[in-house]
Amino acid sequence: MQLNYPVVSVGNLTLGGTGKTPLVVALAERFRNDGFRPVVLSRGYKRSSKGVLVVSRGTGPLVGWGASGDEPFLIAQRVSGVSVVVGADRYEAGRIAEREGLGDVFILDDGFQHRGLFREIDLVTIDPVEWAENEKLLPRGRWREPRSAIVRAHAACVQEKPGWAMPLLPIPSFRIQTAFDGIYKGCERLDPETLRGQAVVAFAGIAKPQRFFEALESMGIPLRRRIEFRDHHAYTPQDIRSISGTGENDILITTEKDSVRLNGAGLRNFLHLRISANIPEFDRLMELIRSRFS
Repeated sequence: MQLNYPVVSVGNLTLGGTGKTPLVVALAERFRNDGFRPVVLSRGYKRSSKGVLVVSRGTGPLVGWGASGDEPFLIAQRVSGVSVVVGADRYEAGRIAEREGLGDVFILDDGFQHRGLFREIDLVTIDPVEWAENEKLLPRGRWREPRSAIVRAHAACVQEKPGWAMPLLPIPSFRIQTAFDGIYKGCERLDPETLRGQAVVAFAGIAKPQRFFEALESMGIPLRRRIEFRDHHAYTPQDIRSISGTGENDILITTEKDSVRLNGAGLRNFLHLRISANIPEFDRLMELIRSRFS
């Protein structure tokens, strides 16, 4: 099924942790800056609501993160001028967005395995370390599909890592660098220098929390303790007691996605790290995307 406006799909071949959400944010911002009115279509993983739900009309979240899912809420909160709609049926979500006049280009979040909606272009995000490891399909491993399925995509966006090597792929490839936008307390940006020499406890409920911990240490922030939860973890009162009880003078820091799920959970005075995707050849990637709009 096909919508009236172009669809750009962003997905992957494995489970989370390949930089998909930062790429969606980067594309949404770029389309907006280029004069488009982008709409992000997402399933809204683990959301409490049913059917199709308009999360944002471009001016921030209209519902709580539980109803929208944490990643759609983060996108709605982070990117002004970009609408966000969630629904298991992404075609129906897009049709509702069209009827409400929300935008003129769609970004299909986590769309590579979603075959029910026609897209002009498929982008896949790749972790080069994971790509080089053994290919084990679910449920035994992290792979949703075999590597060979990448030929369905039009371009790959590969995370840049220390000592990494761009894998040899049968499709155009683009490097993506993780940019650290800063440490935040709510909306206030803090100087990382103020955390050096402090007792810092880092906690995260994301796909690959080790990368978050390493990012903090690369910024010169030594960690006294690391606490890991499952991806998309919903924080319980017991979790909050465990985190906040680590030490009276400890500074608590988490990811931006976790900060969304901590809204209303009862934890106070925590910080979060904001990251973005930096694409050195962004203009070339956009040229490829726009060339498919015909």
